[in-house]
Amino acid sequence: MRTPVPHAARARDEGAALVITLMVMALVGVLTTTVLSVTISNLGSTRRAQDSARALDAADAGVTQAIAYLRSSGSRGLTCSPGCTTNPWGSSSAPMTQPVVGSTDQRFEAWIAPLPVADDRSLRYRITSRGLAGQGRRDVQVDVTLSLRELGLPLGIFARSVQGAGTPDLRDISIFTTGCVFNRTKIDFFGDLDAAYGIPPAVHSSKVITDGNGSGSSCSPTETKAIHKTAAGRCRASGATLRWDQDSQGAACAALAAAHPAYYQAQNLDADAANDVDGTYLQDDAALLDLFGLDDDPLPVDKLEELRAVARSQRSYFTTRNYTVPNPAVTPDAVMFFDLATSDPGGVVDLKGLGSTWAQDGCKQRSLLIVIDGGNVRLNGNGEVAASIVLTSRTYGEVDKGSGTPDFVGTMFANTVNLAGTIDLSLNACFLSNLSPSLYAVVVDDYRELDR
Repeated sequence: MRTPVPHAARARDEGAALVITLMVMALVGVLTTTVLSVTISNLGSTRRAQDSARALDAADAGVTQAIAYLRSSGSRGLTCSPGCTTNPWGSSSAPMTQPVVGSTDQRFEAWIAPLPVADDRSLRYRITSRGLAGQGRRDVQVDVTLSLRELGLPLGIFARSVQGAGTPDLRDISIFTTGCVFNRTKIDFFGDLDAAYGIPPAVHSSKVITDGNGSGSSCSPTETKAIHKTAAGRCRASGATLRWDQDSQGAACAALAAAHPAYYQAQNLDADAANDVDGTYLQDDAALLDLFGLDDDPLPVDKLEELRAVARSQRSYFTTRNYTVPNPAVTPDAVMFFDLATSDPGGVVDLKGLGSTWAQDGCKQRSLLIVIDGGNVRLNGNGEVAASIVLTSRTYGEVDKGSGTPDFVGTMFANTVNLAGTIDLSLNACFLSNLSPSLYAVVVDDYRELDR
């Protein structure tokens, strides 16, 4: 028989159950609030992390666009950086700002500043890019080098043989050759310093410079009219003609080395037992090419293909010597490519048709690159042309002059340069600041996330 539970005991049990239930409910509420708070916090952290990652992507997009600008426009327009008022790529206070394609809240703010360089064949820049996305902000910096040394093209006139004749006048520009130079005294240099290398304009040959007649890339080392044949001729007095010329018969000259040590002091470039450079002396081809950052074959196959593609995109790719003149207002960085090796080998491209369309005309921000593969070129007429000319052929590749008095500002790479007749060749700071962007190799030196 069951013993009945007193009413008071039942009331106490029911009260305890209510307290426990309330405590459990309170605990559940606390746990729920905590879980919700943690979830919200995690969602916020996730969103911030996502925004930060998207901001970094935007900053990287700014770097990519800045490099694309350097590839397409080169060094022009950045001399005023960081205070440019007309070019946002050169302004730290009002930088280039663009949204990221396909996004509504991603954008970058980027600008480019020049950096000092010790190499006269390179340009260095620092790209600063800020990426913004939602609540995210990321800052990165990238240092890049625009290098001509990667290709080895000259900042002057390069040929495997040079013939002087007539009355060619060269101002602030030098001649470099792995062959002989004939009729040297027919070549007149003007100006105090070469615009590219900062030394007096002169002839630099790894063979022999002579005042005798001849042609071709070779000549006798006993050439009777060689300018460095005698001891007195190897180190001329201050102000003398031919004083700064270098070739394989030159000698140590203390005055030249003291004035311009980078190019005239004694140097052992290949770490063998003898100096390769010493005053007016250049030991061989390798010494010449190394000293001035040149290459005897500067446009490898892949670079030629790249230039063909650029020319095709600009409608300035030609398979005959005939051409249409690019409009600098439409293509300010034009590449004219003459592909003559198969269709017209040895064809002569006459630049008279350019007239003065591509003259410097003050100092406009534009460049012209002329590549002739398998042919020759003639500087003709009375117009002025500012351009970089590259002739790739070792069989042809000759530069000569026709009628008139052409005025050429720029650089040349050729197999043979014949300076017969009356012609003016020069180089200046304006041209060097507007070199064709297609000639540069862009190398990324350093990448930094500033907010790490």
